[in-house]
Amino acid sequence: MNRSPLLVGSRLQLINQLVYFDEEKTNFLNHYFPENNHKRSAFERILSDYTSTLEKIVADLSEDRLNSVALIGSRLELRYVNDDWIESFTIVFPQHADPNQNLISFLSPMGIQLLMSQINETYQLAIPSGVISVKVEGIKYVNSGDIN
Repeated sequence: MNRSPLLVGSRLQLINQLVYFDEEKTNFLNHYFPENNHKRSAFERILSDYTSTLEKIVADLSEDRLNSVALIGSRLELRYVNDDWIESFTIVFPQHADPNQNLISFLSPMGIQLLMSQINETYQLAIPSGVISVKVEGIKYVNSGDIN
């Protein structure tokens, strides 16, 4: 197992995310999705998939695996297919979101659609003005996955 400081810190953040979503799932859902409706159920499925993804990465942590899928704490580089414009941002917990610093909440419309996206894949994102096509050009876990 690689014990680089980056991987040790990343492993700790990912484990903290797993513990948080295990212990605080109900409180989290009640806070962000207070009504027991379709939106909440859909997010519960996403959260279940996300925690499964985290468990697999933590079980066999390497820099390649860590940077192969968009996690809370990952910086993504996107290329907009229609105009080749490139944008990068980091997916974070809602309390750390700051669009002026390109920090987007994983609960935002774009964040939730790109959570668990994979490098070199193209995605159709629903936005208020329609649908846009983006290609994930790069993913790098940048230790921005702190819960607090």
